[in-house]
Amino acid sequence: MTYEMELLVRHNDGIREGIAIGRKEGLAAGRKEGLSQGLKQGQAAGSQLRAQKVALSMLEDKASIALISKYTGLSEQEIRSLAKEHHLL
Repeated sequence: MTYEMELLVRHNDGIREGIAIGRKEGLAAGRKEGLSQGLKQGQAAGSQLRAQKVALSMLEDKASIALISKYTGLSEQEIRSLAKEHHLL
């Protein structure tokens, strides 16, 4: 093998190794980002569900929609929809 061919082989091996390392690092970063995003979405969904449960309890206790909105952070429209869905209005 000539010196030029050996350099070309080493160069190509280096490129392949660089691509493999980059892919591995990219996948790790993607997993981390995905986990973080999934955790945030799960927390938001859990908070929304908790607010809805509190709103339902307050509706059952005949609290006003304005008061429920104040304490749950849900909009009055969301509360009305929830009440209708559960036959509380």
